[in-house]
Amino acid sequence: MTETTAGPVRDRLLDVRPGDRWLVAVAHPDDESFGCGSTIAHAAARGAEVTVACATRGEAGEPAPGSPDGDLGTVREGELRRAAARLGVGRVELLGYRDSGFDGDPPAGSLCAASVPEVADVLRRLVRELRPDVLLVLDGSDGHRDHLHVGAAARAALQGMDGGAPLLVEHCLPNSLLRRWLQEMRSLRPDTAYHALDPATLGRDDADITDVLDTAGVLDRREAAMAEHRSQASPFDGLSPDLRRAFLVRDHLARVDVPGDRA
Repeated sequence: MTETTAGPVRDRLLDVRPGDRWLVAVAHPDDESFGCGSTIAHAAARGAEVTVACATRGEAGEPAPGSPDGDLGTVREGELRRAAARLGVGRVELLGYRDSGFDGDPPAGSLCAASVPEVADVLRRLVRELRPDVLLVLDGSDGHRDHLHVGAAARAALQGMDGGAPLLVEHCLPNSLLRRWLQEMRSLRPDTAYHALDPATLGRDDADITDVLDTAGVLDRREAAMAEHRSQASPFDGLSPDLRRAFLVRDHLARVDVPGDRA
């Protein structure tokens, strides 16, 4: 807690209580599980009412071998809803954009074809409706343009918001951890697009991380949620046990100062 002239103020990120409201804004189905699933489960297990807003249905994803048949967007939407339930999420909102893909010209109607102010307006309406205590996003430091776009829109949505703005928190992957991941991936998946990225800029600078959550207690929820995304290859498959556990039992977060937010 922090002290004010009116007394201590509860830290709404670390001191989660029943009835708190969280809004999680992500770009694709599976971001909520492969990305910030442990933080979501951690909040839900403590009684928070969690809403996941997913910008796309993941149409541009690459189906994993043996993935379910059918339209990929429909398949992935179903996976999202089942995974969210596993994490303890009470509500899922689809924002209606198409998946932009990793690179190339963004297709018409895709998330990155929409301006940041447009997407910010959509998120701002949700914030005003739900009045969340915390708005959680991925920080986009993995390099995916859709992740970056949602993060930029979240910051823009809260700019200048009068009173009652949520605390904006970015889920991060530390550079030190991603360097270990990239090294192992060179032998596991030598064709992945992430090898084109500069390792020095991959992930978040470790010094920027403000909070580290011990999420070992909700590992079973996260594992169950990730297993629902059968159409997609897990980024943790095939990793050494130590590295896999490093990703899954400690979540790294960064609080973002936005004019009008609250601590």
